[in-house]
Amino acid sequence: MNTFEKFSIQMSNWFNWVALAGLTVMLGLITVDIVGTKIFKQPIPGAMDLTSLLGLVVIAFSVAQTQVMNRHITVDFLTLRLPKHLRMLVRSISTFLCLLFFIVIIWRAFLYAHDMHVLGDASLTVKIPLAPFAYGLAIAFVPMLLILLIKFYNIMKGVDE
Repeated sequence: MNTFEKFSIQMSNWFNWVALAGLTVMLGLITVDIVGTKIFKQPIPGAMDLTSLLGLVVIAFSVAQTQVMNRHITVDFLTLRLPKHLRMLVRSISTFLCLLFFIVIIWRAFLYAHDMHVLGDASLTVKIPLAPFAYGLAIAFVPMLLILLIKFYNIMKGVDE
């Protein structure tokens, strides 16, 4: 395993810890909100806003680690029946398309975050600024792009089967 691959895997691991922290905060927030609502008749203001934004953090920051662990859903019942060279061709094309997809997502997320920052977009209830979360989304997909780049390189070398 080369240095770039180690760095990419380590980066996805760090981002996964961010996702875990977001999940922990989300579960604590929901618990406190439910207890506050049911027992003290006092819900946490903006709990829904915070839960939604933390859900974005959890999903975005865990995507790369899920790819590293090869846990994304794949439907390969047709490609398994293909000869090896055709299977590698299909995998290389699909991985390349995923690379392009994440390049566009990162690029557009940065543009969207900039627009949100300029316009001052905020959540509806407690006015949490949304631009940092959009920037976080764009940054969170960088390790996924790196992992896909490594996967594409390995497929081209014939190592990834």
